[in-house]
Amino acid sequence: MIKKYKYLLFIAINFFTISSSIAQKDYEELDSIIAIVENDVITKKEFDTSLYEALKKTGKVNLKDKELSKKTLDVLIEKKIINQYAEANGINIDSSLIENAIKNIALNNNISTKELKKSAAAEGALDGLYDEIRFQLILRSIKERAIFSQINISEYEINKFLEKEAVANPDQYNIFHILIKHKDSNKKNTEKIAEIQSLLKTQPFAQIAKKYSDGPFSENGGDMGWAGLNNFPDLFVDKVKNLSINEISAPFESENGVHIILLEGIKASGQEKVYSSQYNINQILLKNSQIISEDDVIKKINNIKNQIKDGLSFGDAASQYSEDATSSLNNGALGWVDRNNLLPEFQIELDKGKPNTIIGPFKTSAGWHLIELIEKREKDITNESKKLAARMQILNYKAAIRYKDWFETLKQESNIEILLEI
Repeated sequence: MIKKYKYLLFIAINFFTISSSIAQKDYEELDSIIAIVENDVITKKEFDTSLYEALKKTGKVNLKDKELSKKTLDVLIEKKIINQYAEANGINIDSSLIENAIKNIALNNNISTKELKKSAAAEGALDGLYDEIRFQLILRSIKERAIFSQINISEYEINKFLEKEAVANPDQYNIFHILIKHKDSNKKNTEKIAEIQSLLKTQPFAQIAKKYSDGPFSENGGDMGWAGLNNFPDLFVDKVKNLSINEISAPFESENGVHIILLEGIKASGQEKVYSSQYNINQILLKNSQIISEDDVIKKINNIKNQIKDGLSFGDAASQYSEDATSSLNNGALGWVDRNNLLPEFQIELDKGKPNTIIGPFKTSAGWHLIELIEKREKDITNESKKLAARMQILNYKAAIRYKDWFETLKQESNIEILLEI
């Protein structure tokens, strides 16, 4: 089958070339074919366009750069093989996904979607932009099916990854320090330390450090500056790890004397604190039905809402009427739910809702909802976010290795013929 395609392409091209040359000798030279990839071709025009784009990205100007030319051809061959694999396996990319990707690109570049398209069109690159986005989405879909699903990542791997990251990019700590050096009279030291501890209850740490500390940072109010834990004395590290921000340690001793430290602040390594909006909610759901009209469903859910207003508890109403198995068995309780896991309609309604109120009824693809919004909160998910980012980096690293092997196998099974030297 592959060979039949190849012969048909040769016949068609040769016939068209001969006919054209007879009809008009001075006719502009036809686009030639550089390679056949299964049932598709790579033309010289297509190759030249891709090579020009590659040159722009690298800043090179040599059109005869053999290494870059080979990479360009390899990329085009990969795209042909992947696109044909996607078509054979029913992988299609909806145009709405491409438009969303374009919106995100525009957003990341602080321009409107219209401006992005206009700029790409002015450079003659709009079609290329759409083609590249479509290809990347196809590639992502293939990787999710053929690669990602085969990869397992353990908690041990994630923790080891985070440990390495912590060493390479340590959190920064701001510590203030008071040192009381050893004196001949141990009693005098004890009295001074007790006095300092008493003063720290009511006065700023920096003020006390400047007045009483014998340490090298006393003139700066004991401020040791921002640094990673590996830059502080070992004796300090265990103390700092057990302190909360703005907490003062108990006095601890070393050969130099007695120390008191304040943890003024912590800067996470390359990452600000991450918070997630969460809602504690109860739900009543009436599902869409082919038997009951939507008007009747709306009347029923409004009637339920009126019963709640008249004194029926939301939990009892959920147990009696809700058609959602999870919520009806738990008096409507869904507990704390993360905003990012909710349907857009839920997000809109809950964002504007106030605690201890009934929200709705409103419609989603699941049906009609009544929600009792009990409470809102912003939860610190920095650690979860770090773990998720670590998992994704490990996944992408493993996927890149597996994809290379997977594609090489696919490429070897494909019929590829280079017709023109580049």
